Amino acid sequence: MYRSGGDRTKGTPMRIALDARTIYAPQRRGTGKNLIDLYREVLHLRPHWQVEAFHRAEPDDVDRGLMPLQCHPQHLEMPGDRLDAWQRLRLPMAAWRSGADVLHCPANHCPSWMPIPTVVTIHDLIPLDDPDRRHTDEGRRFERSIRQACRRATHLVSPSKYTRDRLVAEFNADPGRATVNHWAADKGCERITGRALDAVLDRWDLRCPYVLHLGAADPRKNTRGLLDAWAAIDDAARRDWTLLIVGLDETTRADLERHLVGLPEASGVRLEPFAPEEDLAALISGAEVLAYPSLSEGFGLPVLDAWTCETAVMIAGETCLPEIAGGAALPVDPRRTEGMATGLQMLLEDEPLRRALVDKGLHRLRSFTWRQTANRFIEVMESINAVPLRKAA
Repeated sequence: MYRSGGDRTKGTPMRIALDARTIYAPQRRGTGKNLIDLYREVLHLRPHWQVEAFHRAEPDDVDRGLMPLQCHPQHLEMPGDRLDAWQRLRLPMAAWRSGADVLHCPANHCPSWMPIPTVVTIHDLIPLDDPDRRHTDEGRRFERSIRQACRRATHLVSPSKYTRDRLVAEFNADPGRATVNHWAADKGCERITGRALDAVLDRWDLRCPYVLHLGAADPRKNTRGLLDAWAAIDDAARRDWTLLIVGLDETTRADLERHLVGLPEASGVRLEPFAPEEDLAALISGAEVLAYPSLSEGFGLPVLDAWTCETAVMIAGETCLPEIAGGAALPVDPRRTEGMATGLQMLLEDEPLRRALVDKGLHRLRSFTWRQTANRFIEVMESINAVPLRKAA
């Protein structure tokens, strides 16, 4: 039950309870990096706001200098946790007890109980796009959580219009309570040149030119489809090029090596494990092309990273990627080998096309800044006119 709190203004303090598990995870991935960039900017613009950052990391492993001073890491454990009870019940209880004005759940999941206004960020609906995952217990829990968020959350935030429109069309989300808030490029990503670039390429024993693909076990990343397309390129066009695929665990790497046995014409392929975070910007900067033919995405942050590194991009011409690229990447049909092969070969053979895409990407990149993202997020938070009605002690 809520009572009116009146309109919030720039000078009004606010206390946010944040599900910060992705920030303090041992291996921080995209969502965690994005949250760091977002909240650093938000707390710069609203220095009087406070954030209670609830996490499950070991206290000794938490870097307390990672976030601004207004962000307070709070270890929150739940022994014997089953069926996501930490997220469904323990987190909202802790948020309520902390005196927070609003709870932010930033990673696609919604608590079962919402004693205070709750903002849920839904990046994508990827588990529902994969029939093998949708009908598992995990997939059903995910779908229930999305339906609950669309029905009961105070506000929804999505990083693309594509995802927001699906929430409205498929889950009856109220368009007036669903905001599109594009991410921006990773602040830790910058173009690497000169000796710094040469050092990384030497360490990887890379010779230019090469196409970079961020692979994964997940079929939606379309790594196997990209290999098929690479094999279909004319030998003469591919002769001096390398296709570098990074981000593979041992099982996926072995599976793709077996797939390559059936593609003897697919020369110049390198299958590599995860790249250290400190090498990734250099690997993108050294590439002539980033191949990103993903079958399902909610935003596509590597596209922005490639533009930052002045690398041409090939994308799947579906889901959110054309929206984000805005004409600054080459779209292909990710489900047709011939279509991907044609796009790849164009990029390999046409240096002016690559240069034109880089120029368009640098221009497009100006549309995505963390200042803009933070301001839109602040507008959402300040538009919430209610605070929880607390019982007297």
